[in-house]
Amino acid sequence: MTEAHAAALYASPPLTQRIAETPPWSPLRLALATAVTLFATFLALEALFGRLALVFGDGGGARESQINFRFTLVMILLTAYLPAAYTLGVRGARRTLEELRPSFRGDGAAPERVAGVGRFELQGLRRARWLGVALALAIPFWVDRSIDAWFIWTYPVEPIFQRVLLPVLGWFSGSFIHSVSVESRRLSQIGRDQILVDLLDLRSFAPLTRQGLRYALLVVGLISIVTLFLVDYEKPGIFSVVLIANGVALAAAATGLLLPLRGAHQAILTAKRSELDWCAAALRRARAALEQGAEPNGARPLADLVAWRGIITAVPEWPLDAPTLRRFLLYLVIPLGSWLGGAFVERVVDFVLR
Repeated sequence: MTEAHAAALYASPPLTQRIAETPPWSPLRLALATAVTLFATFLALEALFGRLALVFGDGGGARESQINFRFTLVMILLTAYLPAAYTLGVRGARRTLEELRPSFRGDGAAPERVAGVGRFELQGLRRARWLGVALALAIPFWVDRSIDAWFIWTYPVEPIFQRVLLPVLGWFSGSFIHSVSVESRRLSQIGRDQILVDLLDLRSFAPLTRQGLRYALLVVGLISIVTLFLVDYEKPGIFSVVLIANGVALAAAATGLLLPLRGAHQAILTAKRSELDWCAAALRRARAALEQGAEPNGARPLADLVAWRGIITAVPEWPLDAPTLRRFLLYLVIPLGSWLGGAFVERVVDFVLR
């Protein structure tokens, strides 16, 4: 396979990533600019069609308009967040690779293993994106329970704006989840095949642990925004949509944490098994020598071997410590705070506009 053909198998970085990585832009600035632009466009359309008085009033149909208004705002947040999360995940994978390089075995295979970091096969990325779009397009049918859910010319501004954003959200969601999955598997392979294992010091795997936490936090951020939909949980169908979406996202968060460490887990297991096999063979030899009286001081090396076996047995099989697990559990509490905060803001707004 020629170099040009191999390069053609990979998708070029998306426009949002190229913008976010071009100074003075950053993922945060890109997210803010996207949110502000979409929100300004949405408000302009609301004002143009005379919807603001209804959204901020208390007349007939105001409640439904206010719910749709809040739904649109949450979707704008998601549209702004997902490209930034994608870029942050890719940048984190690159940083993890650089931090791992000093621990590489140096057997010449490392460049081939890591050449694809930050790049994704075009076919797989397209499948993930279009699957995301297909699922997004199905949401209005599930929520509205109506065959005319996509007859957008029959709806006011808010539902139309939502339906315009839905395929974009599906595209970005598919890209993000695919990037987390692929990069995690690559880092797992690097952790298994390229990192030197020192059973007395597993800090060489620390960059993988940090990247796993980074992926988990990015997915939890997505869950936090999706959970804001539950502020208007009385809307038919929305609770089940949020439940399914957050269930998938929670599985992705756990996968994002553990999948980059799977290869390290296998490498540690292999090293432990080899060391314990050596201990077992040495213990058998020491016992035989002690039994035959060939080694009058045989009790001392025997005790040393037993102590060493105990040290190796106690080495954790995953490069996860208690602070890492506590941090992950704290991450999972963030969506609850997001939902409570959204509900509190809604009550305050209702009180002020009363």
